[in-house]
Amino acid sequence: MRQTMLIAINAPIGIGHATVIPGDAVLAKTDGVFFIPAHLLKHIVLTGEVSGLFNIFGQQRIKEKKYTVGEIDSKWTPEIKADFKAWVKNYKGKMPMSAAELERFLETRNF
Repeated sequence: MRQTMLIAINAPIGIGHATVIPGDAVLAKTDGVFFIPAHLLKHIVLTGEVSGLFNIFGQQRIKEKKYTVGEIDSKWTPEIKADFKAWVKNYKGKMPMSAAELERFLETRNF
């Protein structure tokens, strides 16, 4: 049995080759463990949630044969962007953010 001693609370620690700061988020997956700095957490979560919406929209429009896979998987045309924004307004699923937050996020995004 390995014995350890707690020498500090709310202090940076080393885990493997990573330095973990108090407030960092931990994402554990089967491939490994990721430590996410607190100041990046909101951006990472929002980006993931919006990517999920892009995927749902894209898959739906491909099934409807409105767009091809190539159109969805490349830079969107202004028409597709407008269609996505209209689709979001009628989306029946759980929105990860308010419409205003999504609009602000999309303004900074080259999608």
